[in-house]
Amino acid sequence: MPSRKSSRNHNDYPASTSSRGYSNGGYTYPIVPGQPMHYGSYNPYGTADRRQFTRDGLYNYDPYRRGEYAQGQPGAGPGAGAGGPGPGVEDKWRNTYPYVPTSYYYHSPPPRPPPESLDLETEGGEEERENWGSKWEFIFSCVGLSVGIGNVWRFPTLAYENGGGSFLIPYFILLIFVGKPMYYMELALGQFAQRGPVSIWKMCPLMQGVGIAQCVVSCIVAIYYNVIMAYCLFYIFSSFAAEVPWSKCSKEWGYSANIASDERCYEWSKDEPNATCAAADGTCQSSAKQYYDKVVLGIDKAFLSPTAELTDGEIKITNETYALTELGNIGDIKWDITLCLLLSWMVVFACLVKGIKSSGKVVYFTATFPYLLLIILLVYGCTLDGALDGVKELFIPKTWSGPKSIQDPQVWRKAAEQMFFSLSVSWGGLIMFGSYNKFHHKVHVTATVISSLDFVTSIIAGVVIFSILGALSKETGIPLDKIVEGGQGLAFIAYPTALARLPVPQVWAIMFFFMLFLLGLDSEFALLETVLTAFYDAIPSLKRFKPVITFLLCLSCFLISLPCMSYSGAFVFQIMDDYGGGMSVMWIAIFEVIGIMWFYGANNFAKDLNFMLNISMDGCWAWFRHYFMVVLWTIIPIILIIILGVSLSAWEQPLYAKEIQYPDWIHGVGYFLILIAVAQIPIWGLFMTLYYLCAPSKKIADVIRPTPEWGPGDKHARKKYQASRAARHKGHLHGYENPAMAYPYYNYAGYHSYHM
Repeated sequence: MPSRKSSRNHNDYPASTSSRGYSNGGYTYPIVPGQPMHYGSYNPYGTADRRQFTRDGLYNYDPYRRGEYAQGQPGAGPGAGAGGPGPGVEDKWRNTYPYVPTSYYYHSPPPRPPPESLDLETEGGEEERENWGSKWEFIFSCVGLSVGIGNVWRFPTLAYENGGGSFLIPYFILLIFVGKPMYYMELALGQFAQRGPVSIWKMCPLMQGVGIAQCVVSCIVAIYYNVIMAYCLFYIFSSFAAEVPWSKCSKEWGYSANIASDERCYEWSKDEPNATCAAADGTCQSSAKQYYDKVVLGIDKAFLSPTAELTDGEIKITNETYALTELGNIGDIKWDITLCLLLSWMVVFACLVKGIKSSGKVVYFTATFPYLLLIILLVYGCTLDGALDGVKELFIPKTWSGPKSIQDPQVWRKAAEQMFFSLSVSWGGLIMFGSYNKFHHKVHVTATVISSLDFVTSIIAGVVIFSILGALSKETGIPLDKIVEGGQGLAFIAYPTALARLPVPQVWAIMFFFMLFLLGLDSEFALLETVLTAFYDAIPSLKRFKPVITFLLCLSCFLISLPCMSYSGAFVFQIMDDYGGGMSVMWIAIFEVIGIMWFYGANNFAKDLNFMLNISMDGCWAWFRHYFMVVLWTIIPIILIIILGVSLSAWEQPLYAKEIQYPDWIHGVGYFLILIAVAQIPIWGLFMTLYYLCAPSKKIADVIRPTPEWGPGDKHARKKYQASRAARHKGHLHGYENPAMAYPYYNYAGYHSYHM
């Protein structure tokens, strides 16, 4: 066998079949027929762009085969000349680098797929991302996420507790200048990168913890959100009776008929239009209120501890009452409401087990049916005597200064928290929903319509609640702000009171609470899908075990939520809601917008959206719209920091029903709920900083810059995006970085060791 050195003279290799070529000191660069010349570039082979296979009819060209292999083969393309399809990559490689051994497959090449079947954009065999079945599934899912129990239950409650109109004005201002831009930002961000809330931070690795914090908050909220859904199921089952049980005071409430109302109970139903109260102290409670407290919650059996103080050598009991004073003493677990919770989690699991393909079909009904009942209740509530007084309370502030006014920082903080809660901004769910969308969907239109619909729904629910409260106030003579104590039960007091006065109240009650359950179900889909998507993005192999992972997550959340089913469950619920689902989101929103708009750049982000939506910058209006959004996105963190800072300076610890307090260690648990979510941001930021500082191939400055993987999730749009960025920076992409060049996998010996 000739020496390998003799290959310089081509003695032990067949001569190249190329009829033309570029010679440089004995080395020949053969030219692929019909292809441009790329001598001196990083890619000396002139590999064909696969789009040219269709244009030039070169279907039979195989870049892996030697030139003479297909000589005389039938079906040779026109570019092959008289002999066949011409030389391939193997000929170029061995003629250019004669000292590299010829691959094993050179003389006996295996069958190759046609070039157009090669997936050149899939990274490491990554699976194609799931998409919505239609754009309407996406729209209805976003409606179901944003328009939920938060609108029907939480918004009226906060408005009632924070001055009505004094709360509505800050809420509307924040919705316009913070809520809508952030809603659009998150939907568009997920659609652009087609990634979940954790992996989206390839745009700024320093903020990796924001996505993890969003998943933690989503999990916390999902735990207690399902408690409200369990209440709805309890009311549905209770409505299957000769009369709805909360319509009258009774001595035989409950499954065992062993729960009785007390002397403070009064009835206000269609049979008793004139409410009367026989309480000696004048402290009255509606039958719906006592039914909710005694039968649903069992809070009258909760352990409460009056405080004692020592004065003048005597121990006196003060009027302050504390709940959850003893660690672990939360009372018995109510088995009836626990079964409802279990059923609720089973429904959630059944709808999520197939992923968005199953939950996307469910929302066609769950997102539209609630509006029918809300409109019916709106018409009914506005026709009640005294309803106008309640509606005025919602829209007209009673005072412009002092507590519970527009100048109260706590009112602005509560309005901001409700805005995030209602729109589901900064929870990660919007990013997750957007990531399953088609790349060029007109998401700016969808975001505008849905965020407006969310506000309208909150107003409708608020009018329904306040009209009923106004009617109750007029008939009982009790001031409107004293009708109920507030808390999460407001919706379960005012709504049932109105339902009890309708004809055939059982039917209306079943329909209403079924509607409320559906509203919660939509939001529960998004909260849990956010967590599941983070798992699947981090460990793609888990997608094969979707039913198992979904079951384990639902089971864990069910077990953690069991304390909310105890006699003290209402107190546990409030701590989770005020701290875990309220304050945490404010912190996360601030860091989220800082990472996107300050580190990545508001202008860069806006340009990415223009590319995705094919928005031209021609014309004055286009420029104004572009830079208006850039400025608005830039100042949003400043607005949120001011609101949070001022409200913290006047922080007041939450009370239950305006009178029951919590010991300091319970507030410590609440702070821990905030910390367990928000602390993810600095912890992961420090970890990523150390990684970029210590990794040999990284620079510390790159921790706030996009990684090479960042860009459009759509593989075809990614090429155009890279080319447009190169043109924008007036640069030239070489070799493998050039999106216009197709690089099939070279199957010859030594390739990987040469390039790695």
